[in-house]
Amino acid sequence: MIRAFNAPIRRLSPTVRIAAGLAAIICCLLYVTYSVSHSESVFIAADARFYIAMATGDYGHVMQPFASRQLGVLVVTGWMHLLHCTVETGFLIEGAASIVFTLVAIYYLALKTTAPRWFLFAMAFVPFWAFLLQDLVLPDLWYSALLALLLLLLEEEHMLAAAVMMFPLMLSRESTSLTLACFLIATWQRLRWKDRVVAVISTLAGNVAVKHLAMHAQPNSENLPESIYMLAKVPWNFMNNVFGLVPWSNVNTQFCAVPQWAFHVHFGQVQAIGICGFSVTGWVLLSDAVLNEFGLLPLLLGFLWWRGRKLSPTSVLLRFTLLYGAASLVLAPVLGTWAARLIGYAWPIFFVALPLLFDRFPHKPMTLRRECAGLAFFLAHMLLFSMAYRWFWITQLEVNLVIWTIGYVLLRYWLGEEDRSFDRSRVKQHQPVELA
Repeated sequence: MIRAFNAPIRRLSPTVRIAAGLAAIICCLLYVTYSVSHSESVFIAADARFYIAMATGDYGHVMQPFASRQLGVLVVTGWMHLLHCTVETGFLIEGAASIVFTLVAIYYLALKTTAPRWFLFAMAFVPFWAFLLQDLVLPDLWYSALLALLLLLLEEEHMLAAAVMMFPLMLSRESTSLTLACFLIATWQRLRWKDRVVAVISTLAGNVAVKHLAMHAQPNSENLPESIYMLAKVPWNFMNNVFGLVPWSNVNTQFCAVPQWAFHVHFGQVQAIGICGFSVTGWVLLSDAVLNEFGLLPLLLGFLWWRGRKLSPTSVLLRFTLLYGAASLVLAPVLGTWAARLIGYAWPIFFVALPLLFDRFPHKPMTLRRECAGLAFFLAHMLLFSMAYRWFWITQLEVNLVIWTIGYVLLRYWLGEEDRSFDRSRVKQHQPVELA
């Protein structure tokens, strides 16, 4: 029985694979639906008011950069006119369709891999899904569905269609600039010049369309040009999330009314910037998001990547998801203070790249003890998930670190020590590296 749980997914019959994937998807949907149904913040949380106003055409109360995230809102408006429903119902329809499509795409890709069978449920039970659905008014869930479609196209190596996808992606969120860069870098050798040109033109066309659709929106709160505003966010968030220095300006006084020190500047409405003081809150929130949002999957990802670091990924899909996910993780501390949301942008590296990494290692028979360690690692992952909402602040961080330590020990025993004496010709020929 234990060996059956650890056996590769791909060894299941097609019918059983589909049934297992559907079971995992249903479990995930039931869990997130239950979590969100007990939340009262779906339509009032954070920046939801801007997207609701956009859907109802009230651009007088919408400012940049929210107004540049158009396509998801336009789809909701379409549902409102088609079904004569409320704006809330429109967002619920779009959110439900987006999460179902994203899950189906992810599991379609995972079912083809040699990841252990319990991995199907490890992907389903992570706090990320509840966070994503709870913020369904924001463009993240819609963007995830579009990104999932891009991953399916990359898996089939439909490069021209993937390049065209940059247009709807850019209409949905301005971070498509990063998506485009990762796409071009990861697929450069497989792309024809026509594909590269189409990808760039599609992104530019999306940007032009966004500017036209958002022409009646209000400027950002600092009244700065968009390019300067986005660049200024980098040092602002870096100071807060990395150095623990809480920034202040005469426009953003939510952290403190009077800073410990400040100096005068002249950027739009920003006349002074300074520092409120030192705080570990940014560190705690960011650390908790990294350790908790995807359970122990980041630990498993790092372990497998390190073992196969000398192998060049030959799959276009693997290269893109590794690059995009890594870039999202690295940039998270400088993009904002909403750590859980920003870390969540990296989901392709955990749900798509991670199961693909298992394909680089041939499955070998293991002793029963090592098989038990593999199953125990999954149980530790589930334990971390079960505690996600029951601990707070530094206590939560300490619990996460303890479970991660246990997970690392189990992982080392399950997959064995690194074999440093493997044949180097395998690396040159991109052949699988055997785990000890």
